[in-house]
Amino acid sequence: MTRRVDTLVVGGGISGLAYAHARGAQADVLVLEAAARAGGLVHTERLGANSEFRAELGPESLRFEVKGGLTDMLRELGVEARKPPANASKRFLVHKGRLVDAPLGPKMLTTPLLTLGGKLRVACEPFRDPRAALDGSVADFVRHRIGEQGLAALLDPLVSGIHAGDPEQLSMRACFPRLVELVETHGGLFKALFVTRGDPAPSVMKPVGGCDSIVAALAAMLGEKLLLDASVGSLSYDGSNWRVRSTAGEFETPRLVLALPASTAARLLTPVSAHLARTIGSIVSESLVSITHVWRRENVGHPLDGFGYLVASRERLSHLGTLFSSAIAPDASPPSHVVLRTLLGGARRTDIIDLKDADLLAIVRSEVRSLLELRGEPELVRIQRWRSTLPRFDLQHPERLAAIESACPPGLVLLGNWLHGIGVNHLVARARECAASCTPN
Repeated sequence: MTRRVDTLVVGGGISGLAYAHARGAQADVLVLEAAARAGGLVHTERLGANSEFRAELGPESLRFEVKGGLTDMLRELGVEARKPPANASKRFLVHKGRLVDAPLGPKMLTTPLLTLGGKLRVACEPFRDPRAALDGSVADFVRHRIGEQGLAALLDPLVSGIHAGDPEQLSMRACFPRLVELVETHGGLFKALFVTRGDPAPSVMKPVGGCDSIVAALAAMLGEKLLLDASVGSLSYDGSNWRVRSTAGEFETPRLVLALPASTAARLLTPVSAHLARTIGSIVSESLVSITHVWRRENVGHPLDGFGYLVASRERLSHLGTLFSSAIAPDASPPSHVVLRTLLGGARRTDIIDLKDADLLAIVRSEVRSLLELRGEPELVRIQRWRSTLPRFDLQHPERLAAIESACPPGLVLLGNWLHGIGVNHLVARARECAASCTPN
């Protein structure tokens, strides 16, 4: 028997859950999630004999806008989020085998990351042509505005930390549209900082109990509108209605929301629109490995007085950086221990996703140990592989997005980190925007 529903959401990650929640309690919405748990990449896990340690397997924290969809959604859900402690605000970069402060503000004048010539080149940013290098790669933009040293020392590790990508391959407009907008509006980055000084800035926040608190609250709100272990095998479209066949039954709906990875969305859409499916399927995604390692505090020499560190490509290391998880959220471990999280892979090392656990731990021993003055062995280790999970917003991505939007059949909504942004704040804002534009069928 076919069940009729006003809106069917396929995919119970943060995008699909946020969309269904935003439609309101009275909406006729059903969410199908193939896995046994909802949340997708947003995943918090308890470790230890007494679950005394908390590890984020997906996003470590959330970027909050002063006003925005994520802020509004958490308020609606009653989920409390807090800023990390003041002593976790510092960011580090690796320079010649040791950690140095990321040069924010006046630190740019004294940082060892740039030579005197490099610093003078950064200082010339206000005089660069504001119309140049806006539609090329991230590397083109940064090289034009602050020079080759600024790219190698400052932006390369940042791009690896956010997108796990190569700045030479990534589209500036797709990855950092806000920076492009600031240059177009104000004529330069330094000029924009001067004009917007005093404006409330986005901040990093952490939900109490971990990022999974959001997923749990959304799932509780949706109740029976969320079906787990409900895998979709195929779908079809007759011009008015979508027919979806799943392990939870067969459904008919005039409005279908696909909140899925690009490859899965492409596979399901192939019988409906081969062109749309090929366009979506052309998106390449980077793979990541997350290694959570728990240490006795006495065996870590570094004070861990910061958020974590990132590694520039020029350092020739195999990992991308390490987050100080228990500094960001002190309740993630008892005071006697610390929780660290090392990230590897991405465009820099595409082979790492297939390494054995022992080989991955060998990288932690050889590279992280000296940087953080680790002694002995970790008491706990949790390795999470995320295969093809971070989309590569390459130079074709703006054109690809336009092609996807023009090829979408009526009644189809596409959500996911492969469209307009990879951060949880972007995903929630986009989901709520799409939900708000819906009219009842």
